[in-house]
Amino acid sequence: LLNMILIRIFLFFYLFDHIICMFKGQEFPPGCDEEAAQKCEDELLFCQLFTGSSDDPATMCACASTFFGECLRSAGCETDRQVGALTAHEIYMKVCVDTIMKYDCPDTTMCSINCASEGKVDKDTAKIIPFNNYGAYYLRLKFCRRTVDQNTLERYGLVYTGDCRVNSDYQICTRWIPPLTFVPVAIPADSTFVEIDSCNITESDFICEEVEPKPARVYGNTVIWPRSYDVAQTAVSICEDNEDCLGSFCDKTFDPHVCSPKSLRHVESTGSFYFADPFG
Repeated sequence: LLNMILIRIFLFFYLFDHIICMFKGQEFPPGCDEEAAQKCEDELLFCQLFTGSSDDPATMCACASTFFGECLRSAGCETDRQVGALTAHEIYMKVCVDTIMKYDCPDTTMCSINCASEGKVDKDTAKIIPFNNYGAYYLRLKFCRRTVDQNTLERYGLVYTGDCRVNSDYQICTRWIPPLTFVPVAIPADSTFVEIDSCNITESDFICEEVEPKPARVYGNTVIWPRSYDVAQTAVSICEDNEDCLGSFCDKTFDPHVCSPKSLRHVESTGSFYFADPFG
């Protein structure tokens, strides 16, 4: 009996530790909480109706910042469709982009994916990299934040930058980047590198079935990171209209047509420039 109790205690702590490692650095699990999203929509409507003048840009942007930048992120629904009965059931990220462009909102990071913290993006504690996913798979981002190799520190008194080898060594962002999605991503500023997995998932779960290409790594430090990360374009990257390019638009000046990439210009400018030339 004692052995059985000890085995159950071991299994409990093993599973608990495994779950914590899976969602290390993030309080919310993957997937969209539709009940929470509905509550967010109710709060947005109240904010728009009762906190300022009708259709006032400052009011609309402030309400949108709380809605997209905090409430929806906590619900895990940024890349899911609207749940409200009176909505057009569009993808929330598209609605966010339409909003910041219409009202020229000063902060465009409300439409980004925040892997650095909960809620709004803190530019003092995060680095922002635009990700342009021209591929057919979801992108899972894993951040290596280990900066001290404890073995060499304890044994030799030397400090080396450590490496991350297994998933439990990483902080895994639970918000994955869907195919044909173009979005700025806030990453922890103290990361030494980001490992990017290409994942095939089902509608019912968020288990990553890793596919080709093999995981890629992007290195940086507290001072500098690459200005963007682009998945290589293939035949699946061709677009017909803006609906094919979540977070961006279909650039028909090219043949075949392709989605216009995001750049830091879209992060550093106001909302009206969100569909501007990324390199202009």
